[in-house]
Amino acid sequence: MSDRLPELQRQRALIQGHLDWLDQEIATAKGQPVKPATIPLPVPQAATTAPAAPVSAAMDTQLADEVIAKFETETKDSTQSVRRGCFVFFALAMTILLLGIYGLYRYSKYRHANDPAPKAQSAQVPPDSR
Repeated sequence: MSDRLPELQRQRALIQGHLDWLDQEIATAKGQPVKPATIPLPVPQAATTAPAAPVSAAMDTQLADEVIAKFETETKDSTQSVRRGCFVFFALAMTILLLGIYGLYRYSKYRHANDPAPKAQSAQVPPDSR
């Protein structure tokens, strides 16, 4: 017998249990009498080795509140981290843009530094040339 067979049987039993639950819910919604589940679910092997400690509803609620509080603070921290990253990226992009514009200005000024000055043209045209 392969190692895979018990796992496949366990999965089949779980799915059958879910189908039985769906049948019960459908019967309840239709107003029909509810039939009890006929196939008992097998206990997983990990659960048979160590008995589960009894957990009260108060402990469940406290544990749930701790988990929610943990993820709530992480969400606030990650939101602040993302916001800070956006501002840093924006500042870096603006710096690169301004350095590029300044570089173009300096290049243009250097390129045209030795150009002759434009000749002054008189605004008045002599009357003879008309």
